[in-house]
Amino acid sequence: IMKINSIFMKNYISKRKNLWVFFDEERIFDEVAFLKSLPSNKVAGVVVRTKNKKTLYKKTKLISKICRMKRYKLVVSSNPQIAMAVGAYGVHFSRKTKNIRLFKKLFYSCSYHGFSDKRRAQNLKVKSVFISPLFKTTSSSKKKPLGLTRLLFFSRSLKCDIGVLGGVNNKNIFSLRNKQIKHIGGVSLFF
Repeated sequence: IMKINSIFMKNYISKRKNLWVFFDEERIFDEVAFLKSLPSNKVAGVVVRTKNKKTLYKKTKLISKICRMKRYKLVVSSNPQIAMAVGAYGVHFSRKTKNIRLFKKLFYSCSYHGFSDKRRAQNLKVKSVFISPLFKTTSSSKKKPLGLTRLLFFSRSLKCDIGVLGGVNNKNIFSLRNKQIKHIGGVSLFF
């Protein structure tokens, strides 16, 4: 994480980027061991996602203990009630979430796949959006990468912090410099 963060820190100390690990059940099987292998860092965060909503609370509660020890920000997928119950930093809304009750104490972000998601981001009153997939990704071969040109158009049309997700790795992360990006998320970025 420190190596990736140092890419952005050169000459931009006041403009810190937040790095986010988006848990994917199909690629990270043991989240606890994975988190323990990462170094502590204040600019890192974890987004807990699961397809089974019944296990979301159990998984989030377990991961929250490690996040407190490592000083990571914890974000829960699409459920503000669970986020409040475990003391999480915020909530990340998937594409399926249109309207939901919000709590003032939490940080909110959402996925953004195209101009059709602009109204959803405004209705949810999110502080950041994660534009995805930016590059070619291994998580879904059906999704076409948006690329840097569309990233520029999307970021100009939004009035919140911009994050990128999908296919970001050690080779293409350099192309994200000077693009007004505040958050970088991924799974393969940390392997």
